[in-house]
Amino acid sequence: MKRHLFLAATLLFLVASYNAMSQQKSDSLESRAERTNFTETTRYEEVIAFVNEVQKRTPLASVEYFGQTSEGRKLPLVIFSNPPVHQPRDVRATGKPVVFVMANIHAGEVEGKEAVLNLMREIATGGPAAKLLDKVVILFAPIYNADGNEKFDARNRQEQNGPNEVGVRENSQGLDLNRDYMKMESPEAHGLIMNVFNRWDPHVVVDLHTTDGSFHAYHLTYSPALTPNTNQAILDFTRNRMLPDITKTVLQKYNYRMYFYGNFTDDSGREHNEVAKSWSTFDNRPRFGNNYVGLRNRIAILSEAYSYADFKTRIDVTENFVRSILEYSADHSGEILSMVNAADLDSVKRGLSPSASDVLGVRFKKAASYKGKPVDILVGSVDKETNSRRLKMTSKADPVKMIDYGEFAPDRTEPIPAAYILRADQKAIIDKLRDHGIAVTRLQSDTTLSVDAYVVDDVAHAARPFQKHNETTLKVHKETRVETFPAGSYVVSMAQPLGRLVFYLLEPESDDGLVEWNFFDSAVGPQKDFPVYRVSKPVQSPQVQVD
Repeated sequence: MKRHLFLAATLLFLVASYNAMSQQKSDSLESRAERTNFTETTRYEEVIAFVNEVQKRTPLASVEYFGQTSEGRKLPLVIFSNPPVHQPRDVRATGKPVVFVMANIHAGEVEGKEAVLNLMREIATGGPAAKLLDKVVILFAPIYNADGNEKFDARNRQEQNGPNEVGVRENSQGLDLNRDYMKMESPEAHGLIMNVFNRWDPHVVVDLHTTDGSFHAYHLTYSPALTPNTNQAILDFTRNRMLPDITKTVLQKYNYRMYFYGNFTDDSGREHNEVAKSWSTFDNRPRFGNNYVGLRNRIAILSEAYSYADFKTRIDVTENFVRSILEYSADHSGEILSMVNAADLDSVKRGLSPSASDVLGVRFKKAASYKGKPVDILVGSVDKETNSRRLKMTSKADPVKMIDYGEFAPDRTEPIPAAYILRADQKAIIDKLRDHGIAVTRLQSDTTLSVDAYVVDDVAHAARPFQKHNETTLKVHKETRVETFPAGSYVVSMAQPLGRLVFYLLEPESDDGLVEWNFFDSAVGPQKDFPVYRVSKPVQSPQVQVD
């Protein structure tokens, strides 16, 4: 009888222990990647459950949704602050910079999503990263391309070294979200710019990706903003101080090699997997997020984990890179705030009284870094997995001297105006500007002004569509004349923090403005005025702010 009672008690104890373990397992902040030994990546519903659990674990986290996809998935934004904040005005009262980390813009590039989950868990459970909230406010968007994330297929990114299945690059509209910053046609980009960039106005933006190209020997490559139209102090700080310092930290603390993003190219500029004549970065245009952020006078960092490193390693190097960015931002919080505020003030001052030397680029060319001197680029190799297209990083890391074409220089510039004037029939353009956060006013009475008018000489459309657009290119010449603008015409002043973005969007020969993306197609033609006029001095006529 005693033996039976003992067995029964033992059985009850085991059942209770199993239930407790199961409950602990279900309550744990553990990603699917961790649960599956890094053979799978986290699904959208699991991300949402994880975010909700984070919010339960700590009063320092709040959650809002900055947008909704075409398929109805809400996009979470997790705000960490000590003391807690729930509104942007509360952040400004703290006097701390805001660091925004976004992941999964390309939903086949998934380690950023997993790294962000790990960092959120660390903060929520009181780990070392939680201490950073003394100096910075941190925003996380773990799953930007939520629709693309759910389109799992083993055929997506087959050469990437794990996990077994990932999502797709595009959103459900077939748009690449990292080409949608200027035209802002997807609900995801619209929500990101309106509800994160305009509303929370982060000082540092980190965008997490995976490479897909040359066989180098870096665990991760990165890029600051590449458009020379970015404020020079921000460019210099990010490229020459912040990223080199973080590179040393990550190597010393975590033993990961990092360098500026690039691909091997030959003399013609074509890319190659194998080592060639040079190392070359990608693109200056603000259709790409890091360049767009630069035009907003903010620090931008693009992160590209090496596709052929294994999935666990890619998560780890991305997580430690982001952690190091957060630590650096905390250590330099006052300097970052001062620099960003000075950049905004500089934009306003230039717009109030532009000089002939105040110019910005409309066309650009690649330029060699390090004054054209060859530098060591680490060359790697890959092994191909048997019966698979999967490629795996080897231990090879041979330094080879080559030119690093890591920057851009203006090929053509234009002086900045004090303001742009658009007549009342251009409301669609104005709506787009205002979605970007740009301030616009309207004339209250008819006003005669001396303006520079652009007359269109030629209109060309790309033969092949890109992102569902046949891009437009204009050739124009400038005429100075007197024009009368009726009441209700729009004034877009350059004397505002986003003046650099205004210029890029509205200049007719800009390589990535609203002309390029067909927004002016119905209004342009040979020998016609381009419907945006420039004035060299601030408009004194009474105006009213557009709500």
